[in-house]
Amino acid sequence: MRIAFCGKGGSGKSTMASLTARMLASKQAPILVVDGNINQHLGEALGFGEDAIESQPKLGMDSGLLFETVRGTNPRIPSVDYLTESTPAGNGSGFIHFDQPSPIYDHYQIEKDGVRFMAVGSHEEAEVGTTCFHKFTGVFGIFLNHFIDQDGQYLIGDMCAGADPFASSGLATRFDAVVLVVEPTLKSTGVYDQCKKYAEPYGTKIFVVGNKVENEADEAFIREKIGDDLIACFGKSEYVRNLEKGIFAPIAELEPENAAVIETILERTSGIQRDWAKYQENGLKFHKQAAESWANAMYGADLMEQYDPEFSYESLLTDQKKAA
Repeated sequence: MRIAFCGKGGSGKSTMASLTARMLASKQAPILVVDGNINQHLGEALGFGEDAIESQPKLGMDSGLLFETVRGTNPRIPSVDYLTESTPAGNGSGFIHFDQPSPIYDHYQIEKDGVRFMAVGSHEEAEVGTTCFHKFTGVFGIFLNHFIDQDGQYLIGDMCAGADPFASSGLATRFDAVVLVVEPTLKSTGVYDQCKKYAEPYGTKIFVVGNKVENEADEAFIREKIGDDLIACFGKSEYVRNLEKGIFAPIAELEPENAAVIETILERTSGIQRDWAKYQENGLKFHKQAAESWANAMYGADLMEQYDPEFSYESLLTDQKKAA
């Protein structure tokens, strides 16, 4: 199960992602969290210390190992220089399995209280003004296209602000469910309208959680704008205020009414079965769009040649079960 947390900047994506991850960990569920937002706050919200976060290698800032691993021996990828955020997996690709040892985990992952954590990173000082943030989110896409997870395993992604994960990159289609965090403001509900429009053609499931809801009028405003996609509202929280001050406490101390919101997220997203064929089809659509609109010209090659018609995730999983 892959759950992405999206929404307007400042809406509380990282907070909701961290609370959900920690709730899962408290239930001993296997959980991997990836901070896919270049505004890096999720590690702190999960309780990792500043030194651990600073010293942790980041997928988007130290991508060499990831690129070499996923390229593997795929003959359709002549070198790692031809990897893009939408590069599809194929025969010979290197895969990163949720529950198997990997040099990727050895290098990029840190762990605390049952939560495994990786991050894409952010611009270094020398890159400011010279590098697009898609350098970082794109690496997340490369990771997910070569990531193999199964039922009962959770990947939580904290995404960049706004509708970009749905629109320009298609990153949202790499997840089984999207939790869109919405504040009681027109700007925030406007992001929902954009995301809903972009997600619909790909069948991406969106669940909306209201945040910073202080009264019935706030909830009524969000419900009027969102409708049936609204599944719960998160209210005032001394627990969260303390987190933002650096005061970390066990998830069991979250207010019962707000803990119920996190449980609702898990209940509503649980049981969604991934259609690997549809997953592969959606990925190929975005790869084709990228190739034709900019990537072919940029790389001086036809990147649709990266598509391997003889590969499927379903066959990969079937072969693995036979070998087990």
